[in-house]
Amino acid sequence: MGRNSGGSPNRQGGLKPGDADFKGKVGKLESLSTIKDPQVYKEVTSAISRFHSVLGVRQRNVKVATLPAGVGGVHVTSGGKSEVVALSKQVFNGKGSTKKTVEGWAKSGYKSGHLTETNKPVAHIVTHELAHATWNAHLTGAAHIAAGKEITKMYNSWLKDKGRKGYGKYASSNVSEFWAEVCTKAVHGRADKYTKRAKSIVKKYGL
Repeated sequence: MGRNSGGSPNRQGGLKPGDADFKGKVGKLESLSTIKDPQVYKEVTSAISRFHSVLGVRQRNVKVATLPAGVGGVHVTSGGKSEVVALSKQVFNGKGSTKKTVEGWAKSGYKSGHLTETNKPVAHIVTHELAHATWNAHLTGAAHIAAGKEITKMYNSWLKDKGRKGYGKYASSNVSEFWAEVCTKAVHGRADKYTKRAKSIVKKYGL
């Protein structure tokens, strides 16, 4: 996920490819408790709690870190395993960071049709990255490989579904981004057959 260098929301809603298995530079990891704005901190921690209540606890290692310009959040893997979810310090804990500035990212993406719309725009970045930690095409555990077959089949069906509603264009980027966005919709948006299927897959394979 990314933003523009000026700090205002970009038309892509703060999303950039490659966040499922980020290989760029991640600066010093810091506790979420270092987030200065109380509303931002509350929104972030509430997003994590909500994700855990709906899809289960998969990645407790969520930090803030200095990330490359234009990147708002990433999921890092190591050896085919989920390592850490890092949220941009510049975005979530930078000078002038507020609930309004963070939610502006997702709202711009909703308006442009890039992102899958939810009722929790601040939580979107957090939830999207946690979803990558649940499953993405780069995780190599036996359960992830088995689940991947069903997820890919669901993705291909979704691509052909002309009647699907509520999804942004970013979900069609690849199967990993589809999964992250359908899970984000499952946690914070309107339920449909794909969100229900995603929940079923998580439960079936213990992702």
